[in-house]
Amino acid sequence: MEKKLKLKLDIAILPLVILMYIMNYLDRNNIAAAKLGSLVEDLHLTSTQYSTCVSILFVGYISMQIPSNLILEKVGRPALYLPCAMAIWGVLSALTAVVHNYAGLLVVRLLIGFAEAAFYPGVMFYLSCWYTRFEIAKRSALFVVGSWLSGAFSGLIAYAVLQYLDGVRGLADWRWLFLIEGVVTVAIALIAIPILPNLPATTRWLSKEERLLAVVRMVEDVGQRDDDQAPNSEQETVEVLPQSKFRSAMLGFTMAVRDPKVLNFLQMMFCFAGTAGINTVFPTIVKSLGFDRTKTLLLTAPPWLLVAITSVINSFHSDKTGERYWHMMWGPCLSLVGFAIGIATTKTAPRYVAMMLLLQIYNSWALGFAWLSNSVPRPPIKRAAAVACVNIGGNIPNIFVPYLFYTSASPHFYVGFAVCIVFAFLGMLGATTLRIQLRRLNKKLEDGHTVDGLDGNTGFRFTL
Repeated sequence: MEKKLKLKLDIAILPLVILMYIMNYLDRNNIAAAKLGSLVEDLHLTSTQYSTCVSILFVGYISMQIPSNLILEKVGRPALYLPCAMAIWGVLSALTAVVHNYAGLLVVRLLIGFAEAAFYPGVMFYLSCWYTRFEIAKRSALFVVGSWLSGAFSGLIAYAVLQYLDGVRGLADWRWLFLIEGVVTVAIALIAIPILPNLPATTRWLSKEERLLAVVRMVEDVGQRDDDQAPNSEQETVEVLPQSKFRSAMLGFTMAVRDPKVLNFLQMMFCFAGTAGINTVFPTIVKSLGFDRTKTLLLTAPPWLLVAITSVINSFHSDKTGERYWHMMWGPCLSLVGFAIGIATTKTAPRYVAMMLLLQIYNSWALGFAWLSNSVPRPPIKRAAAVACVNIGGNIPNIFVPYLFYTSASPHFYVGFAVCIVFAFLGMLGATTLRIQLRRLNKKLEDGHTVDGLDGNTGFRFTL
């Protein structure tokens, strides 16, 4: 019965959230492809103004992360909340097609960031409500594959639009790009509303037995029910969160930021994101190979396809072995090799090999959030706040990384690549520190102590 339930959930949840994430990344990063069209010329943008338009989205995105996830947890209707947020950013993305100056583009990008803030941390929290510790990494990886596939599709879609729609009905190529992708986003959001389940105890299209089984599975995973009235452990005592939704949300946020584990995850993911921030300028990096616009757009696809494959394999193997740390480490190591090659040579073949390796940092991205969900299992309001806090840290680098890859820095991008190398090393150091910390907490559980309100006698242990 459990196998049938998981299959039913996988069919209902995964294809839709993957498709939604593809559109999330397309709508966020299509400005990079639009730059290869006539966007900069039509809006008379300077290099700094363009970089600001790329970065401003993440100002809105970061500022709404925690409020959005706390609202989602208290509303308890992810099947409605997440698609509605998607429809809003889809409309805004389509409206980008009608802007006529720098100020208009800046405002629309900021608003898209506000709307998109609900999605990634919301889905990671959503998955953690349905899947156990040793099921979530592979599902998270499949979900995040949507962003890697969008990186590949972005170049292919942009190639078709910029090549064949420029001037059609009097619209420039980049206007068609924003319009088409925005309309598709809204359509997918409307399809998702009746299909996605809400939470284990409240999904109506599951039978009563299936709802009970879904709840019991999560109880057995950590020896405690998955709700805000379950024990939490600010002082390793059994408390009941206050009934006021605002007060319980604020307490959840306070618990998250006071947990040393969450702060360690924040440092680690911030640093890995500093390296992964190249996603915002990847077409510019590929353009440094010296090819024309068509070949540049097509050459952006293979590196994203490769990381989509390797990240799924990595996360599946991590779930199978129950190990996280070493699976987090090899992606940054490959990226370091790519940055070193990129700095050292301008020859086309080795530089493209470097570009295939640069994105391997993303092998650690989905797995990092799965590891976080494993490490902050209860109560849900704290987990929701923790995921949002860490995702904020993971997106701050997207604000400043575009400024490191200015046009005159091509093709070596010494400053940008050097900063990415430093961040990769610091992220690996953070992962090592986190593993040591979790090992110590497991020792306390083995000795019969209570950690985060979890009794070691239930058999729960933090994954390392």
